[in-house]
Amino acid sequence: MAGLRGLGRVVAGGVGGALALAALGGCVASRQEPGQATAAVADALAEAGSAAQTTRIAVELLSRGRLTGPVADTTLLDQLRVLDDADAALTTLVPPDAASSAHRADGLAAVGDVTDVVVAAREWVAVRSGGDLGAGPAGAGELLDDLDQAAGAVDEALAAAGGP
Repeated sequence: MAGLRGLGRVVAGGVGGALALAALGGCVASRQEPGQATAAVADALAEAGSAAQTTRIAVELLSRGRLTGPVADTTLLDQLRVLDDADAALTTLVPPDAASSAHRADGLAAVGDVTDVVVAAREWVAVRSGGDLGAGPAGAGELLDDLDQAAGAVDEALAAAGGP
């Protein structure tokens, strides 16, 4: 009986080792062609552009009283998740060449700029909804101006990466 237990441990250890090896095998950096990397950058930037436009709509509607604070906050939180996904796609991308690396760097900066504005917009929503943040962030007009600037950077990076 003792021999079977030992055999069970060896088999279990072998299976565990094989699973660990398979998991580590997935950690190897993938090699992409320049066109694939550029397309990945463009996809991430398109998502960031969409998040910027959705944020614009939420801020405009709330400023006109056409949207409630909780709905606006949920909308903006969803946009932060989209931006987080775009950031993760760019951060984990292994560019195959200098041009792809430059597109990725520009994309990361642009996504970060939009993220900063969406965070400020959530603070603005909190103040409008009765939150106690002191003076609070900028008003809707200033937020929309900042959003235009950040969305412009996304559009420029997207055009440079060959996106629509």
